[in-house]
Amino acid sequence: MVQWFDFFRDPLDSVDSTIQETVYSSFYKFVYPKVYSMILDHSLTEDIIQDAFIKAITKGPYIRSDANIPAWIKRLTYNTTLDYLRKLNKERRFLAHPCSYNTETLSDALTVEREVERTETNEELYRAIDELKLDYQVALLLFYVEGKTYREICQELHLTESVFTQRLARARKKLLNNLQKN
Repeated sequence: MVQWFDFFRDPLDSVDSTIQETVYSSFYKFVYPKVYSMILDHSLTEDIIQDAFIKAITKGPYIRSDANIPAWIKRLTYNTTLDYLRKLNKERRFLAHPCSYNTETLSDALTVEREVERTETNEELYRAIDELKLDYQVALLLFYVEGKTYREICQELHLTESVFTQRLARARKKLLNNLQKN
């Protein structure tokens, strides 16, 4: 019996449109829980799934082995999600550091100096956070940047409070180690 993921071996445009819809629907249901648990935003999750699906149908015919197409699909979707998160982090850093100042007075020069120091410190912090595991990055960002409570985060990530508390403590410890290395 042909599984829905077996259709990735052939060009999808050669398949009947009802089967194409079934393949996309099955793909969506297959990867949605993992992507949503990483992104925590329904509309962005759908965008990422569409990007991953397009990659899958374009790269699918070139897969060397039929051994584990579902694992390949999960890995491709996971990598697409990570790419999105990296891009989002870069955009946030860029937008968080505007470079507008006036050098007409001494006080303005001091303000610029402080801003440069703060920017360098923030960049160092972001580099240290980027070195952490994704679970630790998510924990730190949800708690410190978005200001969510333990209860809210635990509900979103489907974790118990004790697990999240331990994860956040480990993330802070690892972040401190990363900052001390630099």
